[in-house]
Amino acid sequence: MSRRWILTALGRDRPGIVARVTKILYALGCNLEDSAMTRLAGEFAIMVVFSARPAVTQVRLEQACRPLREAGLATHLKALTAAESVGHARRSPCLITVYGADHPGIVYRVSALLAGLKVNIADVSTHRAAAAKKPLYLMMLEVELPPGLAVTRLERRLKQLARRLGVAVNLRATDTQVL
Repeated sequence: MSRRWILTALGRDRPGIVARVTKILYALGCNLEDSAMTRLAGEFAIMVVFSARPAVTQVRLEQACRPLREAGLATHLKALTAAESVGHARRSPCLITVYGADHPGIVYRVSALLAGLKVNIADVSTHRAAAAKKPLYLMMLEVELPPGLAVTRLERRLKQLARRLGVAVNLRATDTQVL
């Protein structure tokens, strides 16, 4: 029976980081299951969930990751519990986009509204783009609605908040997982 782990690595962006991290896992016979990798402000971050044979212990994984740390990457390794390994059942997945003039509080206000409605944020990405007069802000969220929350109710609440924030918001129910 295999065990599941999550590994994070963060460091100055440069070619080869993904290859270095995944080579270590491959050499240990691990299977990469889920990942998120991105560059922000010149830093590159990786989060990978992988499974490993029981012989691949925490000590062995930490030793195998030593070259990453020596290369300037901050790493963190966590064994996932049986409950964490099961994963989350997806209920009523939706995509939300928020777009408008950049100003403080957009992410907080939207995420607070969602938290208040017990909507789980599975993924969020933001981007600030330069524009002629004022920077524009784009936020994309993949969310999971709790049982009993209608898409129409969430959309109505998001539209009310969008008016107060001076942004546009769109909500779209999805039938499949979006990468």
